[in-house]
Amino acid sequence: MKSSGPSELGVVMRPGHMIRRPTRPSATRTDKPSSTKAVSTRIFVKSLMVEAECGVYAHEKGRRRPLVVDLEVEIDPAVRVGSDALAETVDYDALVAHVRAVASGEHLHLIETFAEKVCEAVLGDARIVKVKLRVEKPGAVPGAACSGVELERTR
Repeated sequence: MKSSGPSELGVVMRPGHMIRRPTRPSATRTDKPSSTKAVSTRIFVKSLMVEAECGVYAHEKGRRRPLVVDLEVEIDPAVRVGSDALAETVDYDALVAHVRAVASGEHLHLIETFAEKVCEAVLGDARIVKVKLRVEKPGAVPGAACSGVELERTR
């Protein structure tokens, strides 16, 4: 270009000077995008209602009381979770079965014991590396919606 006036971009051109334009990436990319690596995968069941014999007082013995359970598990990152095959991940029904098995078992004095037994059962699955469990006992404390316990266990 031999003009000293502004170019179409508004840049003043000087005779004998070249304009460097930024290189543009190719519009067609031939390499495949890299696959993502799982950092953590969590599966949860929220507000599961179960009935269990749980309590230390005489009026709590021999009768089932409602418990509300929130359960969250973290799966080992090596476990393939994107395959859409139930057998390759942790099944919600299996998690619920652990909670219900403990709830239908022996009378327990404390919901802390109930929660610990559920955590132990859930961690029996080698694919699960962490479990977080919240157990609420509605109506246990007069004037409060519920009382409860929250446990977090890792392998």
